[in-house]
Amino acid sequence: MYIITFENLNLRAFLFLVFLLPSVALGQQFYRFRADVSIKDKLSNGTYRLTMGKIYYDKIYKKIVYKLIFPKKETMVVQDTTMFSINDKNLVIGTTRTFLIPEFTAFHLALTGQLSDYGLKPKNNEKSIYKIGKVEKTSNGVITTWVPSEDQYKKVFGNIRMQTINKRLDAMVFYSTKGAVVSQQYFKKYVNVKGVEFPTEVTMVSISEKGEKNIQLTTYKNVVIDQNNEDEIYRYKVPISRSAASKK
Repeated sequence: MYIITFENLNLRAFLFLVFLLPSVALGQQFYRFRADVSIKDKLSNGTYRLTMGKIYYDKIYKKIVYKLIFPKKETMVVQDTTMFSINDKNLVIGTTRTFLIPEFTAFHLALTGQLSDYGLKPKNNEKSIYKIGKVEKTSNGVITTWVPSEDQYKKVFGNIRMQTINKRLDAMVFYSTKGAVVSQQYFKKYVNVKGVEFPTEVTMVSISEKGEKNIQLTTYKNVVIDQNNEDEIYRYKVPISRSAASKK
């Protein structure tokens, strides 16, 4: 599975996520998400990857837990800025530093009711690094261009163009400060589960400074909101590493 790491995430994109976190941390009434997940990656070197399993997320614990069944049985836990790979003997077999921030996943934003504007809209008169620069109505929906709200932010952050259709987030394009496209995201095939609007197909195109593209299509099925069991998975406690276990 292709995971956003320190090496493959544009620095400006990471800074954007970190500075926006206070705005998206506000919670709503829904708190848990579970689904069957299929992740298809096409990497810039021409290789393909397929990963299948289940995903669990509880916005209170802010842990993303993947219970994978293909290409091998494995558990992956994203916590803080670390992704842990855990084998079927419940031992940590690898760690990776990652910028896959739980608060900026489609399921967290959907649970908090902020997916339609990707959490860009400031809440409760909070100061935001982005403001609306332009709104265009088209035959397909509404395109909003978000621009850095102050000159100091323009040195670090580029514009964001967002398309919504029937008040649902459909597509986003992230630009560098020089106007180059650095990332594209597409949100398709929405379902409504207990009042939570969620896209069951999310495509992300990451473009490096060299112009290399990595494409990831994530498909969700059997979405469950606010599941009241399997607590041990939502709260997953990362076990000791293999090296630590061998010393015992």
